[in-house]
Amino acid sequence: MRIAKEERAKARAEAAEKKAKEKAEQEREEARKLAEKKKEEEALAKKEEAEKRAKEAEEKALAEKKAQEKREAEEEKARKLAEKKKAEEEKRAAKIAAREKARAERRAREAREDAEEDAANSREEVPAVAERRGRGGFFSRLSVSTPGEYKSEGHDVFVNQRLLSSLSPSNAKIEIDLSEQRARVYKNSGGVKQLVIDTQVSTGKSGHTTPTGTFRIKEKLVHKRSTLYGRWLNSSGATVRSDGDSRFRPAGGSQFVGAEMPYWMRVSGGVGMHIGYVPDYPASHGCIRVPSAVQPLIYSKVGVGTQVTITH
Repeated sequence: MRIAKEERAKARAEAAEKKAKEKAEQEREEARKLAEKKKEEEALAKKEEAEKRAKEAEEKALAEKKAQEKREAEEEKARKLAEKKKAEEEKRAAKIAAREKARAERRAREAREDAEEDAANSREEVPAVAERRGRGGFFSRLSVSTPGEYKSEGHDVFVNQRLLSSLSPSNAKIEIDLSEQRARVYKNSGGVKQLVIDTQVSTGKSGHTTPTGTFRIKEKLVHKRSTLYGRWLNSSGATVRSDGDSRFRPAGGSQFVGAEMPYWMRVSGGVGMHIGYVPDYPASHGCIRVPSAVQPLIYSKVGVGTQVTITH
């Protein structure tokens, strides 16, 4: 009995020892797994941090690239604008030089023809609007004294005195050169064109280009006002907008007064030739503005149906 009791105690002790060993082994395994998990988490965190830094570096590089491309695009745009401006200035200078050359040639021609013209022609004047310069010659230059509302820096206007009296609606032809900003009136007889009047004009500015093509005068009116452009007045009659548009009423505007367009000659639609301010560049809303010193003369020498050719 005693022996059996000792054996049972021994078995229990061995079982307890075994259980304790298994528990210790289980705890070591759990500790190992926790250590491995911690190591994996640390590795993952390092990987994520590295990926984050790489992404930030990539985004920074992309932003720098875009900024560089933007700078280069702006520089290229500025370069092209500068080149365009330079080309326009050169073109403008060339036109000015061409006009000066043409003026010099006209003056030389005047001097030559002046020596040939007889005394009767030397006293001839363009009625009401022309004033001879010196003896005038074959071409006489018109006076540039114009009413204040139409006065500009001065206009180059020439009239062939010998042909003027024979110019009429039946043989007149008008040609307008937009690039030169000049209008020329020819006598067309037997297929031969002879220049009678050559004047500076101002045509349509950017956004209001004067149409090109061949047209015929459709209407003539000595007194004419624009139905689109002019002044807006308030109820007291004071101007609230001097460069108004009849289609857009400004604040306080109650009455629209169209701009005066004396000696109106309709060419196409709402475009026509008339007296107006003539600077040295296109400035109108599409019409052909002519100096007041010569438009009445042109008006008197052409008629409804007279051909008008407009070119660049």
